[in-house]
Amino acid sequence: MNFVRPEMLGLALALPALVALGIAGHVRRRRRVARILGGAGSAQGRGTADLSRFPALRFTLLIPAAALLGVAAAGPRWGTEVVETRSRSVNVVLALDVSKSMLASDVKPNRLERQRLLATRLLRELRGDRIGLVVFAGRAYVLSPLTVDHAALRLFVDALDPEIVSQGGSSLASALTQAADLARGEQPERGERAIVLISDGEALEDEAAVVQAAARAAQLGITIHTVAIGTPEGAPVPEVDPGTGRVIGYKRDPDGETVVSRRNDALLARIARAAGGRFIRADAAGATDLLLDELRAMQRTSTAGESTVQLKERFTWFVALALALIALDAVFVRAGAFAVRRERVIDTSLEPGEAR
Repeated sequence: MNFVRPEMLGLALALPALVALGIAGHVRRRRRVARILGGAGSAQGRGTADLSRFPALRFTLLIPAAALLGVAAAGPRWGTEVVETRSRSVNVVLALDVSKSMLASDVKPNRLERQRLLATRLLRELRGDRIGLVVFAGRAYVLSPLTVDHAALRLFVDALDPEIVSQGGSSLASALTQAADLARGEQPERGERAIVLISDGEALEDEAAVVQAAARAAQLGITIHTVAIGTPEGAPVPEVDPGTGRVIGYKRDPDGETVVSRRNDALLARIARAAGGRFIRADAAGATDLLLDELRAMQRTSTAGESTVQLKERFTWFVALALALIALDAVFVRAGAFAVRRERVIDTSLEPGEAR
């Protein structure tokens, strides 16, 4: 046997002590009344109970009842049972851009950090939902499968860096394909699913291929919401020393011109339209709340969780036995009171001087 709340075991001693004090106080009051009435014998002569007698039966019943209630409060458990947890949730995949253009500082401190803050809040707010992570640059990788362990997901988000994807560039089509396959889950016919694509929208590929990947997701019943990070004016793409994290220069094109990365609202809006989602600018007022409203409005399905073996709680047995003892005490008290009243009736029915 073990206990859910072992710190409550002290009640198994405290409650009987309180009951014992209460009974002792009751006995003192009865004996004081007996003295006032002229002693126990005089009280009996008046047809009342023996006020000086110690209520041994009540003590025998109520003290164990109090101890049982104290043990019940501690939550006794023994024996095992298999419990299957169920939850109501949706599948949400965060497709996060980790291309070098996300290091641009047209939003402070940079686009990547803004993306990190947004992803962290989504993980904090969407408790209980199954969330997966896909990161992409020149190609896409599944960083985490669908899981409700959001603490582990936050560790991945905190570690986001362009260096985790070996191939440079920005392949939105690959990201949407990987994210859609992940969002389907093991039971693709059940519940709503969504992809949240967070990116500056730059794509080094045919835009038609990106829109086609979004349309494929829509055919699979997956909604895509796009969040645009950056500014239309853009900013130079920094070259960062992997060892120190310091900016050592800026990316240049083959002609030697500094590369300026600009937010591509048009492409991100097309992706959202193709998959029935919403296009959101990250710098707009209430942008994150708007995205959360969309995700919370999704239909959640009841799914079976993990099966665990746990000890059965047995406090009801202790409560039931305690209540039985208290009920017995009430019955005996009522029976005693009835006997006293009956004796009074007999006494009053006798004529003066008539023997009983």
